[in-house]
Amino acid sequence: MDVEKTMEFILEQQARFEANFARFEVGMEELRQSHQATERLVRRLARLGAARLREHDKRADMHEERIKAMEHQREQDRREFQAFLQRFDDFLRGQRGDGH
Repeated sequence: MDVEKTMEFILEQQARFEANFARFEVGMEELRQSHQATERLVRRLARLGAARLREHDKRADMHEERIKAMEHQREQDRREFQAFLQRFDDFLRGQRGDGH
């Protein structure tokens, strides 16, 4: 066995390994940076989403309040109209004098 060739082979393999490992480290660093950027983006999107949900809830609450107020007003108008009809009916019955 040729010791020089064996040594040369081992040194070549070690150089290849180191070159591959250096590329691996560069790739891992790029991956780490990409991962951090993705995490920042996800956090930002989560904050924006939460803010939009809060705004949506506020608007929904405002609409609910308006609907309740409108329903209350409609009920009040209905009662007033019923009272008017009753007064008008009483008036008409009084005009005929027969109560019918």
